[in-house]
Amino acid sequence: MIELRCQNKMHGILSDEGLVEVKCDSRKCGARPGVIVLHRFSLADGSPIETLRFKNPDKEVKTRDASRIRSAVRSA
Repeated sequence: MIELRCQNKMHGILSDEGLVEVKCDSRKCGARPGVIVLHRFSLADGSPIETLRFKNPDKEVKTRDASRIRSAVRSA
């Protein structure tokens, strides 16, 4: 396994099976806070092999605090 990196970021991983694995941050692919999306591509022809989605234990998904939400007040 070989990491594909620049000085600032890891862009992907080259596997021993001839696949490139890349992290995707597109919401269209399912990425959001708390979810990691990985795409795997074939090195032979560049075709997509699979897309994987995982929960990210490092990211805490923030939810609204119910006590801070104001409800509308209407006169009767």
